[in-house]
Amino acid sequence: MLVDISDAEFRQLRDAIRERFGIFYDDSKQFLLQSRLQTRLVKRSMRDFHQYYRFLTSHPERQDEWDELASVLSNNETYFFRERAQLDVLGSEVIDDTLKRGARKLRVWSSACSSGEEPLTLAITLLETRRLLASQIRVVASDLSPRALEKCSTGLYRELSFRATPPELIQRYFRPFSGGFMIADEVKRLAQFSRINLLDEPAVAKVGPVDAIFCRNVLIYFDKPTQKRVVEAFARALRPRGYLFLGHAESIMRLTDLYDPVITSKAIYYRLKDDAH
Repeated sequence: MLVDISDAEFRQLRDAIRERFGIFYDDSKQFLLQSRLQTRLVKRSMRDFHQYYRFLTSHPERQDEWDELASVLSNNETYFFRERAQLDVLGSEVIDDTLKRGARKLRVWSSACSSGEEPLTLAITLLETRRLLASQIRVVASDLSPRALEKCSTGLYRELSFRATPPELIQRYFRPFSGGFMIADEVKRLAQFSRINLLDEPAVAKVGPVDAIFCRNVLIYFDKPTQKRVVEAFARALRPRGYLFLGHAESIMRLTDLYDPVITSKAIYYRLKDDAH
């Protein structure tokens, strides 16, 4: 049975979640938040949402519960080779810049990597160009959700994750295993996974310097001030003239003046301005 949430309880929990994770539930999403938190009330044997809020703010085990919430509230819908046009930019323009600068390595950050399909796609994309040695490729991958990162560690993916993957790439970089496919070791070892909250600005800055950041379909869950805070933190992690890739429905053109938009017939992305640092 669904426990009712009052308007005051909703606002308390919504504001606490926004402060901790940046995820914002406006008034139209009250039922959605209620539904997602319901399982945690049952798990903790709590009678109402006010008791749950007190637990999150004052109980000695509150950090464990926040870790669980990070997984409950995360949207982990993803698949390999999503938004292919942006990947083409990575495999051409970003590599061109790296080689022109004489850099020894190309570092890319998948900042909300979910279950791992995106960072592994980035690694495969770079390997497929044959323009860089494996030793020159480093993919940093992070997520807020402990459960998603646990799945990353297995390297095992089901058929649904491959709905946009060319069959020849499945054959080249995966092997059949236990009802799905296991990523090849040569790809898996190029990606380094860790847990990072994008609101943790020192942790974000510490990732850098990177040549490109992928943060696709994440900003849509933040309010405008949080979006601005995150993309400006990204600027401190990017090398000069580095690249930022967002989802097609996301734009930062009215949030900050640190980036120049690049709009082509197939892809939209952003480059850090020369004077941004």
